[in-house]
Amino acid sequence: MQQYNYTAYDTSGVRRQGEVSAVNLESAQAKVKELGLVPVRLEVLSALQNQMSVQFQILQRIKPGLSDVEFFSSQMSLLLKNGIRVDKALGTTIKTIRNLKLKRAATQIHNEIRSGLALSRSLEKFPDIFDPMYVSIASIGEATGKLADAFGQIALSLGFRKSVLSKTRQALIYPAVIFSVCVLSIVFIFNFVVPKFEVLFAGMKKLPVYTEILLTVSRHFTRYQWWILLLVVGIPLWLRQMKRIHLIRVALDMLLIKIPVLRYLSYSLENLRFVSSMAILLKSGVLLVDALNYAIRSVGNYRLQKQLLSARDDVRQGRKLSESLAKTGFLPDIYIGVIEVGEQTGNLTEIFSDMEDRFKENYEQRLNGMITLLEPIMILVMGLIVGSVVVVMLLSIVSVNDINF
Repeated sequence: MQQYNYTAYDTSGVRRQGEVSAVNLESAQAKVKELGLVPVRLEVLSALQNQMSVQFQILQRIKPGLSDVEFFSSQMSLLLKNGIRVDKALGTTIKTIRNLKLKRAATQIHNEIRSGLALSRSLEKFPDIFDPMYVSIASIGEATGKLADAFGQIALSLGFRKSVLSKTRQALIYPAVIFSVCVLSIVFIFNFVVPKFEVLFAGMKKLPVYTEILLTVSRHFTRYQWWILLLVVGIPLWLRQMKRIHLIRVALDMLLIKIPVLRYLSYSLENLRFVSSMAILLKSGVLLVDALNYAIRSVGNYRLQKQLLSARDDVRQGRKLSESLAKTGFLPDIYIGVIEVGEQTGNLTEIFSDMEDRFKENYEQRLNGMITLLEPIMILVMGLIVGSVVVVMLLSIVSVNDINF
């Protein structure tokens, strides 16, 4: 099989380029025609080009991050607000995209728009990049002629989510550094310090119990340390893969909302996700039931998501949003009352926008509080572990020299 680079035209006269694998030139032409294209040029790729092509394909599979999609949306909003047509705006934005997967998707969307397809219909073909909420807001923007505002609202929402994620990561840096120092200290002591002291006890028939324990732990640690490293690295990766299994995901999500410390932080984060999604959707003109449906999808915890689905079903049957949410226990009671006031005044959009600001502040306070509590605990644990080893070594040396304090 060889790789062929083709240039062809589709039924709309749009030029397309790509690659196909085939045994010969005739087979490559047939494969291009099967794609509904008319080939005008076919070139076989050299071994070096094939290698570069494989690397290029790997890069194309890297999913764009929040910052990539947020930059795409803000660029589209800026260009559309300045009176540039959608196809021209897309063409200009494509040149600034760095992520290859997003660039490829945007290029296909650009070609389909030029062929007459609606933007929202093109966006929904890439659900791994543009989620249903994104497509829904873009669709309403098209229908109302306010596509620039729609992209602007999307960019603000993605920027907000990026900010929350960034602050969470920054807050965890210091505890991660402390944990790393603790681990490296233990590795250094068991690999370089304890083996040196073990020579002192070589001629002794009977050792103190604490010395025996220290030497036994050191021997087992040095013997199995690579397996321990493999487990430490492998278990999080394994759990990440296992989360795709429904029962495992349900169990892990249940633990998150049951463990006392993590429970409050999890609820704060999921409340923030739900409220911010409702605010952006209602502001963009999405109907309440549809907004509720999309907002529930933004909630990451499956258990809480299931509770909210029952509230969505109640709203569909004609019940008030405040009453339906109160039954789930998802939001604090004080905010249920605020939502009820918003329903009575017909001002739910501003209510959810105000709640978004409050929940953001609440989440940051709880995150900082948890980190503030975690830092001294980790320092204390590190001190106990390293200090215990040092004390045991000193006591062992004392016992060898028969020194009494």
